[in-house]
Amino acid sequence: MPTPVIMPKFGMAQEEGTIIRWLKQAGDAVKKGETLLEVQTDKIDMEVEATADGILTDVRYGADATVPVTTVIAYIASPGEAGASVQPALAVATSAPESAPPTEVRASPVAQRMAAATGIDLTQLAGSGPAGRIVKRDVVAAVTPSAPAASAVSSLRATPAARRLARAHGVDLTQLAGSGPAGRIQALDVVKRVNSEEGRAILAEPQFPVDEPKVEATESPVGPPIGEPLRGRRRVIATRLSQSWQRAPHIFFTSAIDLTRIDALSAELAAAVEAGGGRLTLTVWIARAVAAALARHPRLNAWLQLDGEEWVYRQHATVNLGIAVALEDGLLVPVVHDAGRLGLTALAATITDLVTRTRSGQITPDVVSGGTFSISNLGMYPVKRFTAIINPPEVAILAVGQAQMQPVWNGAVFEPRRVLEVTLSVDHRVIDGAVAAAFLAELKALLEAPARLLL
Repeated sequence: MPTPVIMPKFGMAQEEGTIIRWLKQAGDAVKKGETLLEVQTDKIDMEVEATADGILTDVRYGADATVPVTTVIAYIASPGEAGASVQPALAVATSAPESAPPTEVRASPVAQRMAAATGIDLTQLAGSGPAGRIVKRDVVAAVTPSAPAASAVSSLRATPAARRLARAHGVDLTQLAGSGPAGRIQALDVVKRVNSEEGRAILAEPQFPVDEPKVEATESPVGPPIGEPLRGRRRVIATRLSQSWQRAPHIFFTSAIDLTRIDALSAELAAAVEAGGGRLTLTVWIARAVAAALARHPRLNAWLQLDGEEWVYRQHATVNLGIAVALEDGLLVPVVHDAGRLGLTALAATITDLVTRTRSGQITPDVVSGGTFSISNLGMYPVKRFTAIINPPEVAILAVGQAQMQPVWNGAVFEPRRVLEVTLSVDHRVIDGAVAAAFLAELKALLEAPARLLL
C-alpha cells in the first residue's frame, strides 16, 4: 500500500504550510530519510523527508501551493504500485490562464534580458516563479556550468537556508561537509565556502552578463518582486501586521534614556560577558531591563486573542522576550524563553546564539513561538526614533532607535551625553496610558541605574 506524504505540522499553532519547491519529482526513486521538498510555515523554512523507500507518485501540489497541515500532498509507492499512478503536480498556488497560447513564454523582464544576452531559449526552461513564470534564478541556473545532479543534491541533508545560499552563489553542496547534526549542511557552511579563497575564485567567474544590474526594480533581492503576489513569510507578515494595525488601537509613548552609566559599566563587564559566550550589546541591557520591568508591570506581558467571538486577555507568569531579526525575505522574532531568570552573562550568550542561528537558518519552530513581549532595535541605522506595530497576540512592543550624543543639563551646565530614545507601542484595548507610562518610567530608571540589573 502506498505511503502518504503529508503536509507536516511543525508547530502547535501551525495551520498550513507553503511548498517552496520539490527536490524530488513524480516518478523519482526515493530512499527513507531523503529530502523530498522544502516547506515554509508562517515562521520558518523546514524540510520534509521521505518516510519510506519507493517511487514518488501522485504529487498533488506544486511550488507556491499553500496546503493545510496533515493534508496528503503525494504518495511513496513500491515499484509495482507506482507503475500506472505516477503523475505530475495536480495543483499549484496559481496557474497560467487557460486561454494563453501554448507557445507563450511567461518570463520576467530581467530573465528576458539575461536570456537574450546569453543565448538561452526561454521555451526550454521551466519557470520557478508564480504560475510557472521564468525568473532570474532560472536563467542563472541554465547558464551555470556543471551544476550538480538534482538527485545528488536532494539526497544531501541541508537546511533550506543552506540550499538557497548555495543556489544564489553557485556553490556545489555535494562538495561541502556539514557541521550540523548528523552532518547536515548549515547556512554557515555555505558562507564559509563562499568566503574561502577557493570559493572566491569560483565566484569570481561571472555566471551571467557583468553589465546585468545587481538590483532590479522588478526583481529586488530584498522584498517581493514588483507585480508578483506576496508569498511565504512575506505574505504572513503582511496578513498578521495588517490585522494588528486594523484591530488594535495603538498608542505610543517615547522616552529618552541617558546611557552614561551603561557605557561605563559595559566597559568593565564586556570581557567577562564575552568569556561566557556572548556580547554585551545595548540590546542585552535593554532585554534585561525589559524583563525586570515586566516583572513589576506584568499587565504588558500578555496576549489578547479571539476565542470564538470573544476577546480573551491572558497574562503570563514568565517573560518570553522576542528579539526581532531582519532577514532578506522578511523578519523573524526568535524568543528568549523565561528571560527573567537569566543573568546578564547568560542573557548575552542566549541572544548572541539566537541571532546567529536565525540569520543562518538554523532555528526550529519552538524558537520563534511563545513570545509575550517583543523588542525591535534599529540602533545600527541612523534612525533616532520610530514606532513599531504590535506582534499579535502580544499587547506591546518596544522600538529602539540609535543612541546619539545630545546636550544634557546636569543642574549647572549642559554636558554631552549619549542618549537613547525608545518608543513603546501598546494595545489600548487592554493597556491604559498610565500603565504604559509606569512601565516606561521603570525601564528608564533601570537603564539609567544599570547596577540594579546585576542584582
